[in-house]
This record gives sequence, C-alpha cells and structure tokens, in this order.
Amino acid sequence: MVKIYIPKREECVIRRKYTIVLSTTIGIICTVMACFYLFSIDKVGDIYIEKSEEAIYNIKKDFLKDTVNNLISEIDLRRDAKASYVENFISRTSEIIDMKKDLSGKEFNDFFIRFFRDSQDYNYMTVIVWDNQADQVFYDPGNLAEVTWKDTLKANSSGLSSYRAFTHGEYSFLFGLTKRYVDDLVKADMVNVVKNSRFDGNSYIWVNEILNYQGGKNYAIRRIHPNLPETEGTYLSTDMSDVAGDYPYFTELQGINKDGELFFSYYFKELNSDEVSQKLAYAKLYKDYNWVIAMGVYLDDLQPYINQTSGESRELVSRLTMLLVLFLIVILVISLFSVSLLEKFYYRHAKKVMESELNQDVLTKAGNRRSGTNDLSNAFKEFSQTGLSPCIMMCDVDHFKGINDKYGHYTGDMALAEFVKVMKSTLRNTDKIIRWGGDEFVIILYGMEKKHVLDFGSKFLDSVSSLRIQEHNEEIGITVSVGFSFFKEGDEDFQEALKRADEALYKSKSKGRNQANVIF
Repeated sequence: MVKIYIPKREECVIRRKYTIVLSTTIGIICTVMACFYLFSIDKVGDIYIEKSEEAIYNIKKDFLKDTVNNLISEIDLRRDAKASYVENFISRTSEIIDMKKDLSGKEFNDFFIRFFRDSQDYNYMTVIVWDNQADQVFYDPGNLAEVTWKDTLKANSSGLSSYRAFTHGEYSFLFGLTKRYVDDLVKADMVNVVKNSRFDGNSYIWVNEILNYQGGKNYAIRRIHPNLPETEGTYLSTDMSDVAGDYPYFTELQGINKDGELFFSYYFKELNSDEVSQKLAYAKLYKDYNWVIAMGVYLDDLQPYINQTSGESRELVSRLTMLLVLFLIVILVISLFSVSLLEKFYYRHAKKVMESELNQDVLTKAGNRRSGTNDLSNAFKEFSQTGLSPCIMMCDVDHFKGINDKYGHYTGDMALAEFVKVMKSTLRNTDKIIRWGGDEFVIILYGMEKKHVLDFGSKFLDSVSSLRIQEHNEEIGITVSVGFSFFKEGDEDFQEALKRADEALYKSKSKGRNQANVIF
C-alpha cells in the first residue's frame, strides 16, 4: 500500500476552495430561493391587485344594474298608481253625470256637453257625443269620430286608460282619459325623481328616448340628463364619438337591440367638472316608453387604490421574504372576505330601500295597501295567538270630491298629504297608517283599549278640524268621518273587523259626518 502525503499548505488551499465553493453554492441557492420568493410574492401581489380591481369593478356593475332596475320598478309602480287614480276620477265623474240622467234626451245632451266644455278640469279628456237618429257625430272637439258609432267606440276605447260609454235618449256618449295622458303624468314624475336622485362618486342617471332603432342621424332624443341639462331635448346620432374615437351611442344601440341591456365604457365629461374621464355605464330599455335608462360611474378612482396597494406590497417585499408571503395571503383573504361582506351589505341595503319604496304610498308617505294588508294579517295572526286585539280604525275625508272639484286635484293631493302629517303627529310611532284607496285610510292602533276608543276619536277629530290648507289666499279646512272596530272571537281573518270598521264609518257619515263611531 502506497501512502500519499499532502503538505499542510496545499491542504489549506483545498479547504479554502471547498469553503468558497460551498459558500458560493449556498449563496446561489439562497439567491435563487430569494429570487423565487420575491418573484412569487410579486406575482401574488399582482394577482391580489387584479382580483381587488375585478371585485371593485363587479361591485360597481351590480350597483349600476340594481339602481337602474329599481328605477324601472318605480316607473311600473307609478303607472299602476296613476291608472288607479284615473279610474277613480272617471268613476267620480260618471257618478256626477248619472245624477242628471233624469233629464230629457236633449236637456241631458246639452248638460253633458257644457259639463266637459266649460270646465278646465276636463279639457284634457276625450269626449264624443253621437246622434243615433241622424247616425252621425254631434259633438267631437278632438275630431276622433269614425263613420259609425260602433267604429268610433272601437277606435277610441283601446287608447283610453279608463272610460265610460252609454246611451241616453237619442244620443250615445263616450268620455275617458287616454293611456298617453297617464304616461305623460308618469314621465313628468320620473323627470323629477331622476333629477333629485343623488349618488356617491359623481354618479347619476340619464334617459334617452329612441326614435329609430336602426340608428343613424337623430336616432334618439336626450330626455333627462342631470350632468348636461341644457342639452335635454337635443337629438343624438350613432356616429357621435368620444375623445378616444369610440362610438358609445352606436355600441349602446347595438346592445339594446340584441339583449335589451348592456354594460359598456366610454369617455365623458365628469359631473360639475370639465374633466373627461373613462366611464363604466349600464343601460336598459324600457320598451313601453322607448326609454333607454342608463347610469354610469367613473373609473378614475380605481387607479389610486391600485397604485397604493402595489407600493405597499413592494415595500414589504424589500423587507421580508417568507413572512411577506404569509402576510399577503392573510391580506388577500381579508380583502376577499371584506369584498364579500360589502357585496352582502349593499345587496341587503338595496333590498331594504326597494322594499321601503314598494311599501310606501308615493303621495302621502303613508303605508300603501300592499304593506297594509301584510300589517293587518300580522296583527290578526298575533290576535289569534294571544287574544289581544289592536283597534282597527277607518276614516276618509268628508266631501273630498268637493275639494277636488272646486280647487283642483293638486290641492286635493296636498290636503291628503297634510292630513297624513296630522295623523302622524297625533298617533304613536308604533301605530300603522295605511292609505287604503283614494281618500280612505286604515290605521292600526296597538294597545288601544275599547273604553278609550271614542275619547281618542273625539280628540282625533279635533286635531283634523284644526288643520288649515292655504290655497290662493283662501284657507281650506277639512273634516273626517271615522269608524272603529276590533278583532273578536269567530273572525276568520282581518277583513271581518275591517268590514265592521267600515260599517261604523258609514254610520258616522249617515249621522252628518265629522263623527266617530265604533262597532264591536
């Protein structure tokens, strides 16, 4: 066996080289690991920023869509309310005319024509009188008559929201209010609703009316635009472009024709500013009016948030490696959880606001019949379980029709609104005020004892009698008739107590009005 001898100097050199190689290898491995972690963390940061941007973007889209759909629901509710109001108006008018049917044919005919011709309250109504003996039109201020009475009735009735047609003596009569008149009232209301709506982030709703679904020049009219009110009524064209050279109206019309709604983006002037920014918009067609109802939000508030998040991420990366990865994972989870909570909170809030609007009478701010039916059902259910009945109160304004006839429906509406204010100041917060229909109201008085009900009724009548409404230097006072009742054993539902309250109300009217009666 041969033994090799290595001098100490050479051994030191070998060890030094080994140490250098090992240190270099470890350094390379650490460097690679550090680069890997830095690269991974950077990618995680990019994903976090991307997901945050996407989540915020989706929240904005949901906000736009929900707001536009809520406005469309408001239009439908107001159309139903106006149609109901018109039907009541026609019914009241018919009752007035029916009282004159004991007149002879010619006398009644003269009365009918004077009734509608001489009153400004009826200038907007469709009125036709047909001479059956001569088989020709006798009175037709709107020039709406056809060759025969049958053709005239057929041609006009389809366009009327509510009408009455009848024959008296030698003449046939038609009067009513058109659907277009009802829609014009709703459109006027919606202009005020849109212009008075306020949203965060310079957001607003606007409405364009499509004239030609094929597009081109003057294809639409700008109906409502809170940002540019001076341009309302101007025509729009699909060849109009924004500062980026895109054609937003063309894009919008394509989406409307295809799906009836769309999301799209374009550049537009910010609210109360001359600055032009990119805008995300949602538009939906309300076909009955040919309205494109749209809402947008500006996207320039996204970038500062993204830049801030990116800067903080890179600052942490320069200090930490593995800890930063864990930290960013926690931040990502918290952010996604926060976004999820925010989405749930917004949904619940939007749902609560919409339910509140759906359950409230637009004119008086009292509960509407829909919410009132639910409140009465709940009250009866509680009575069935506990045997404790609230007091059911019905009231309506005495001679309300006379107020409308003498002062106009605007004053009548104002009287109802002021009447509800008086009720709210007289009743407790726990009591429910419901506009049951027209000038008729139902009130649920919780905790009211039977022995106190008439005393309360007397005080209530005094409060209403003290109300004064100013109309053209004239003070108008109102009174009401009231009926009370309670749930009792044997009732199958709340309707039976409501009927007793209605009978008590009728009793108050028959005794001279401005009275309160109770039927147990």
